[in-house]
Amino acid sequence: MYQKRTDLALETRELHAKPGKPDGIESEEREENGIRITTMRVSPDGAANGKAAGKPAGTYVTLDIGPVWDPGAQRGSMDAAASVLAEELRKLLPKEISPGGRGCVLVAGLGNDRITPDSIGPRVVSGVLVTRHIRVLDQSLFESAGFGELAAIAPGVLGQTGVESAEIIRSVAERIRPSCVIAIDALASRRLSRLASTVQLSDTGICPGSGVSNTRTALSKETLGVPVISIGIPTVVDAGTLAYDLLEELAEKEGYPADLPVFDKVVEKLLDGAGKDFFITPRDSDTIASAAAGLIAAGINLALHDRLTPEEIKEYLSST
Repeated sequence: MYQKRTDLALETRELHAKPGKPDGIESEEREENGIRITTMRVSPDGAANGKAAGKPAGTYVTLDIGPVWDPGAQRGSMDAAASVLAEELRKLLPKEISPGGRGCVLVAGLGNDRITPDSIGPRVVSGVLVTRHIRVLDQSLFESAGFGELAAIAPGVLGQTGVESAEIIRSVAERIRPSCVIAIDALASRRLSRLASTVQLSDTGICPGSGVSNTRTALSKETLGVPVISIGIPTVVDAGTLAYDLLEELAEKEGYPADLPVFDKVVEKLLDGAGKDFFITPRDSDTIASAAAGLIAAGINLALHDRLTPEEIKEYLSST
């Protein structure tokens, strides 16, 4: 009846899964470098069961990285998170881009660079080591340097260009024929605790603008003709959803039944009223956007330029 808003597959399952009832979703958890990794595999049956999965069939990986952007975070936590992100990204890449393979990757940074919580995509593009032009201009230099082949684009948003992001990316993809597209975007979460502390990867593509209820044409294998991997970090929470969650927590703490008529009316007002048009973001959103973009860019660089050390990647970036 009432739809709590979230772009995270893990949260969607938390909202709708029923204990002991099969939902067509396989899930496993493990920990690496102090980061909890949850991998969900949604089968076609699970995708058909819309409430339980709420997502297309495919693989969804959630990294619980914590507030690595916080200046007080433990030294090395950002590097550890980037390393884990790179490892999980490699698992989703097509085999022709795997270590020792060939194939160009097009990184598409989605979002509006003028709106801080939505600027992660464009910021990532400025932090990745692009190398396709080197291969085109000097194949021998490209091979001797140990680069992976990477191109990047920040297509802006419809209000800035008058053109759908998907149309721009599709045109570029048709021209350069990448083996894969990696789409970066900001997401929405249902919980404050997951803002800027969770990374979601998926091999099913993404709908630009979904994080702020402005869904555009999807980026997927069906629309672009090549596999699309999405990477996102939640930077906003829907005001109505947040209020609903807080109200539920209070009701549970105080022992109020959730089916009280007044509770029902308040929830309806929150989720169907003005609350659905407002989004909340942390006050440190600029610091978060910068650090989150740096983390994703570092993960992509490590995954695609796998024959280079982190120090070599930083040196190449500083010279461009």
